[in-house]
Amino acid sequence: MTIQRTLIAAAVASALALTVAPRAHADSQLGIVAGETASAGTIVGRVRESNFGASLDGAVISLNGEQVTTSSRNGEFRISGVAPGTYQLTVDYLGYHSVDTEIVVPADSGAQVEISLYSNAGAADATTLGTVEVRATRDANALALNQQRASTNYINVVSADLLGQFPDHNIAESTQRIPGVSIERDQGEGRYVTVRGAPKEFTTVSIDGVQLANPDAESRGVELDTIPADVIAALEVTKALTPDMDADAIAGNINIRTQSALDRDGLTLRASAAMGEFELGSGDNTRYNATIGNAFGADRNIGLLISASRSEQERFTDNVEAVFEDFDGEIMPEVVEIKDYEGTRTRTGLTGRFDFRINPDNLLYFIASDSNFEDREFRDTLAIELERHEAGSNDVTGVAGRATFDKELRERTYDKSIRTYNLGGEHWLGADWKLDWQAAQSKADKTTSPRMQYIFRSEVRPRMAYDYSNPDFPVWNILDVADAPASGVNLPEDWYNFRRLNDRYEYSEEKENSFRVDLTRAQNFLGEHGDIKFGLRARQRDKLFNEERHRNGEEDDFNALGIGYSDMLFDSWSNNFDYFLTGRRFRRDTFENYAGPLTSSPNHERLIADSITADYSASEDVYAGYVRLDATWDKLTMVAGARYERTELEGSAAEFNEETEEAVPQFASRSYGHFLPSVHFRYELDQDTILRASYSTGLNRPDFMHTAPYRIRGERDWDDIEIGNPNVKAAYAHNLDVSFERYLRPLGLVSAAAFYKRINDPLFVASSTVLWEDVVMDDGEIRDIRQDVTRPENGDKGSIYGLELAWQQTFDMLPGAWNGLGVYANYTWAKSKAELPFGLGETELPGTSRHNYNLALTYEKAGFNARLAYNHRSEFIQEFNITNPELNILWDGRSSLDFTASYRFGNGISLFGEVNNINDTRQVRYQGQRNRVLEMEGFGRSWLVGVRYDY
Repeated sequence: MTIQRTLIAAAVASALALTVAPRAHADSQLGIVAGETASAGTIVGRVRESNFGASLDGAVISLNGEQVTTSSRNGEFRISGVAPGTYQLTVDYLGYHSVDTEIVVPADSGAQVEISLYSNAGAADATTLGTVEVRATRDANALALNQQRASTNYINVVSADLLGQFPDHNIAESTQRIPGVSIERDQGEGRYVTVRGAPKEFTTVSIDGVQLANPDAESRGVELDTIPADVIAALEVTKALTPDMDADAIAGNINIRTQSALDRDGLTLRASAAMGEFELGSGDNTRYNATIGNAFGADRNIGLLISASRSEQERFTDNVEAVFEDFDGEIMPEVVEIKDYEGTRTRTGLTGRFDFRINPDNLLYFIASDSNFEDREFRDTLAIELERHEAGSNDVTGVAGRATFDKELRERTYDKSIRTYNLGGEHWLGADWKLDWQAAQSKADKTTSPRMQYIFRSEVRPRMAYDYSNPDFPVWNILDVADAPASGVNLPEDWYNFRRLNDRYEYSEEKENSFRVDLTRAQNFLGEHGDIKFGLRARQRDKLFNEERHRNGEEDDFNALGIGYSDMLFDSWSNNFDYFLTGRRFRRDTFENYAGPLTSSPNHERLIADSITADYSASEDVYAGYVRLDATWDKLTMVAGARYERTELEGSAAEFNEETEEAVPQFASRSYGHFLPSVHFRYELDQDTILRASYSTGLNRPDFMHTAPYRIRGERDWDDIEIGNPNVKAAYAHNLDVSFERYLRPLGLVSAAAFYKRINDPLFVASSTVLWEDVVMDDGEIRDIRQDVTRPENGDKGSIYGLELAWQQTFDMLPGAWNGLGVYANYTWAKSKAELPFGLGETELPGTSRHNYNLALTYEKAGFNARLAYNHRSEFIQEFNITNPELNILWDGRSSLDFTASYRFGNGISLFGEVNNINDTRQVRYQGQRNRVLEMEGFGRSWLVGVRYDY
C-alpha cells in the first residue's frame, strides 16, 4: 500500500499557544539597523508572536501613519524606495496589541527589523507574562482573519487549528465549515466540494499553488476524501480570481497551505493518537499523526519539517435503492436493490518541506506530499427487477407481473493516491524586481482490484405487489407462491442457483507537469504606489483509463466446487435499518475459497467489447501568459489585468466492431484560446471595515472522459450507451462579486457578500431514452426495451447568484468564565439556472443547494475547549434526464450535528474527544420528487477519544 505524503500543515498552530501582553495600547520597540543585510533604501522585516516565535502572516504595516504593505508568508515584509531618515513603523494585527517601532534608515544602507507581538487574549489588567492565558484556537484564528483582511481580492482563510476543533475525517469535510462551501458524500463521508452552488467541476484544488491531479476517471472534481484532515496548515478559498491564477476555477480555488519550519522559532513537535468506534456495526475508528520540524544553520535559515498521518475506519452502511422508469407515460419502480456495506477505509499521509533562506533576498523550497486512500469493501445485495407491471400500477402502488431476484456478493478494493512534488524559489533582483518560479508535478492514480462478484438467481419469478406509501420503508409482498414469505423479500435459500461470477479490473491515472515564472516590480505611474507583475505558465496534463472485464456463467464449473448457495453463507443476517430483512450474508472468504477454479477455467471469458470501449487516453496542454497591475490611492487598492490561456487537447479511444470482433481506434484533437480580464477593488472605510468589488472571468473545461471519442455500450444493441463528445466546449463565466467586511476587536468578523456568475456554454451530461420495440429476448420472450443514451452537451447560457453572510467572534468582553464563549456562523443562499441542450427548457445546475449554513458554539477557557457544530445543506440536483425531467436525480437536504472537546494540561498534553452525526441523519437521493427514493443510506454515529502532544 502506498504511503502518502500529504501536505502537512503544522497548522498555523505554531500560534497554538500565543501569549498576552499587559497593555491595550501600542507598544514601542527599538528599530534594528542592519546595513549589511538590507540594500540601500529598503526596510526588511519580520513579524512574529512573542511566545513561540510563530510568524504572523497578514499584519498591516504602516510607515509614518501611511499603510504601505502587509506581511507575507513567514511574517516577512519589505518596503523599498525609502529615503534616509527616521521613521515610525506601526504593525497592526487583529487579536494582538499593536506595536510602534522607530526605524533609522542610513543613507548608504537599509534596515532590518524584527517585530514581536503579544496576544491580547489575557486579562485586561495583566502586567506580567505569568498572567497570560493560552487560547490556542483563538490565536490561530487570528492568523486566518488577518490574512483575509489583508488580501487584495476576496478570499476566505481558515486555520488548521480552527478546523481541528471540528471532528472531520478528511479535507472535504473540513471545507464544509467555510462560507459558501458544501460537500457531496459517499457512504456518509465527504468526497467532493461544491463552492457557491456551482458544480463540483467548477472548483480547483491545489497544494501551495500546485493543482492536484485527480484519481477520478470520469470527473474533474477532485476526490478530496483522499487527503486526511490533519495534514494542513490552513485552507484558502479564493472566490474571485486574479490574473496570476489559473483560470479553470469558475467557482473558486481551494488552496491547501503547508507549514514551513521557518514559520516559527525553535522546534515544532506535535503528535496525537485516538481510538473510537462506529455505532453501526461496532467498527473500529483509529487515527494517528505526528509532525516534527526545526530550523538549522548558524542563522537558523534552513528549515525541515516532516509530517505523517494514518487513520483506519471500519465502516458499515445500510443502503436501499430503487430505480424508477417511465413506462408509456406512467412512472413505476423498475429495480430495487437492498445493500449491506462492510468495509475498511485507510488513509495515510506523508509530507516533507525543506526551506533554505539563503539571505533576505533569496529563498528556495522543496515540498513533497503523498496521500493514499484504500477502501476494501464487501457488499451483500438483494437485487429485484420488476417487469410486466399490471394495469393500475404507478409510482406508489402496483403489481409487477414478474419479479426476478438476485443475491450477490461483491468484494472490491480500490487504492487511490495523490502525490505532488514542488520545487520553487523567491528572489529579489536588486531593490526593484522580484522573481518567483516553480516547477512541479502532481500525479494521481486509482487501482480497483480485486473487484469480483458472485451472483445467484432465484428460479422462482413470481408476481409481486409493492406499496411505496412510505417511500423510505416500502412494503413488498410476493403473490401466488405457496412457500414464499408472508411479507417482505427474505426468500427461501433453495430458490437460488448459481448465475455467474464477474471479475473486473480498473486503473486510472492522471499526471500534470507544471512550470511557472513571475516577475514583479514596483511601479509609480499609477496610484501612490503599487506593483506590476508579468508571468508565464505551462501545464501539461495526461489522463488514461483502462478496464478489463471477465465473466464465467458456466454452471458446471460451479457444481464442480461441490457446494451450494447455502454453503457460502454464515449466520449473520442482512437486516438494513432493522426493516429490510433479506436473508443470511455471504461468508467473507467466499472469493478466497471459491473463485479460483472458476477464474482459471476456459469458461472464464474476457468481455471484449466492455474491456475495450471504456478505455481512453487524453492529453491537455495549457499555456498561459498574464499581466497584473496593483495600485493604491490612500484607502483604495486596485488589482487589474488580463490572462490568456491556450488549450491544446488530444484524445483517443476505440469502438468495437461486433461483426469483425475488432477494435477500431478513434482519435480527436482540438485547440482553443480564451482571453480572461479581471479587475478588483478594495476600499478601507477604516482599518477594520473593508468594501470589495470585483469582476473576473473563468473557465470550466470538459471532463477528460467526455472529450475522448469513446462509445461504451453493452453486449446487446439496446443496452445503455455512453458517448464522448470531442466537440463539446469549455464553459466561460463572467463573475461579479461585492462584499462588506467588519473586523471586530479583539477578534471577530461580520461579513456579507453577494455574487453573480453569467455562464456561457454550460456543460451537461445529458441522458435521453430510445425505445426498442418487439425485441426477442434470450428466453424467446418478445418485449419493448428502453435504452438510455448519455452524452456531454453544451447548453446556451446559465447563471448562479447568491448571498453569503458570516459572523465569528470571541466574547472576551464578558465577565469571568463567560469570556471563553465564541460563535462561528455562516449562511449561503444560492440560486442557479441554465438552459438545457437542444432547447429543452431550463433547470438548475448540478450542485446548487438553495440554503447552506453552519452554526458552531464554542468555549475556550483555562485549557478547556469545546465546540458544538451544526451543518445543513438543502436539496440539490445531481443528474439530468433530458427526455423526462421527472426522472432527474436529486440529493435531499441533510443536517448533521457534531461535538468535540479537549482539555490542555500545562505540559503540552491534551485529551480530546469527538462525536460525529449525533442526530443520526441519513442521506437520501430521489428521482423527480421525494416519494421516488432512488437511494437511502444510513451510517450511524461515530466517536473518537485521544491524546495530543504539542511542543
